[in-house]
Amino acid sequence: MSAMELTNEQMAFLAALRTGAQRAAAALDASMIGPLIRANLVRWDDDPAAAARRRDPPGTTFTLTSLGEQYLLEHEARFRMAE
Repeated sequence: MSAMELTNEQMAFLAALRTGAQRAAAALDASMIGPLIRANLVRWDDDPAAAARRRDPPGTTFTLTSLGEQYLLEHEARFRMAE
């Protein structure tokens, strides 16, 4: 995967998604989430029925994709090597 430069806020959001889906909130604006969705690191679920099947919180949620998980692992590995 090519090295995509994410902000600290975006990295924190990705890491938080490891614990499960996060509900959409006003603090999560399109300039922060949009690049994550376009890079396929985050999935935006706006289908309440699909969210219910996965036992995610109701309403619009964001979840970590497998590519997002891989990105986090690679980022953490690079960070450890730099120490």
